[in-house]
Amino acid sequence: MARYSFLFSPRWLKYIAMTIIVVIACIFLALWQKDRREQREHEIDTINANYSATPVDIDSILPSTSATLDEEDEWRQVSLTGHYQTSDTVFARNRTVNDKVGYYVVVPFELTSGDTIAIVRGWVAEPDEVPPAPSGEQTINARLQPAQDGSEDKNPDGLIKAIDPARIPGMDSAYDNVYAEAVHTGNGLPDESGLTPLPAPDLDPGNHLSYMLQWFTFGIMIIIAVSISARRERRADDEAAEKVTGDVEYVVIDKAALGAGAKISQPGNRYGRNRLRSASVHGRAEAEEDEYIEDRFRHS
Repeated sequence: MARYSFLFSPRWLKYIAMTIIVVIACIFLALWQKDRREQREHEIDTINANYSATPVDIDSILPSTSATLDEEDEWRQVSLTGHYQTSDTVFARNRTVNDKVGYYVVVPFELTSGDTIAIVRGWVAEPDEVPPAPSGEQTINARLQPAQDGSEDKNPDGLIKAIDPARIPGMDSAYDNVYAEAVHTGNGLPDESGLTPLPAPDLDPGNHLSYMLQWFTFGIMIIIAVSISARRERRADDEAAEKVTGDVEYVVIDKAALGAGAKISQPGNRYGRNRLRSASVHGRAEAEEDEYIEDRFRHS
């Protein structure tokens, strides 16, 4: 552990703290994407189960007009009998169908019970030439949706932004928390009234799974990168320590000899790594050279 004692230095403690924060953030984002994926899968399962199911009576799903729609009942088909209140038609703006921006045609539908529910009849590019809804008593099938919050909307006459029963005229004894989309039996083309059916809901699960794996991968990569950096620094410290504690060769030099004119020769004789050599003597045997140097020192 002593070899990694540098990890307790202020610099490394800062790195470790930042690593922990980033890894926790990656884990949090990965788990968030996991939750979003599970939610999306649940939504898709609900659509598949309800979108084409046999219509039921609305009272079996909503026992009162103030009841809220359970998530499990979204897109459920209900059979409704009553009549359209065409004079109270409004248009929900900024709705896109087939990559075109237009309007949902929303009409209050009064049931034989006297209660009212908002019905989206279909989509139009322009509201000017929308034909009136069929008159007289009608039996229609429609898919239930939770109402939207339009409490903050500022709407011109005849237009709405959110499909909120409270913002639609003619909604006496209304279902407060839901609206319904009329079921069309055609092939998605405009019907005889000129209205385009609403498209089927999107069943794409999205990229939540890949995003979740990416965030987990980022967290793991950060841990690996910091670990590699720590190992490299430990190795660098070990190499520096080996250089400091390695064998050191010492050279013994006679200052008097240097003062008399001797020079340091090549390493390798009995004086150690270096020996003294006379500046004026060449080619003598080693013993004679030593004697000559000593004699010079003696008479200097």
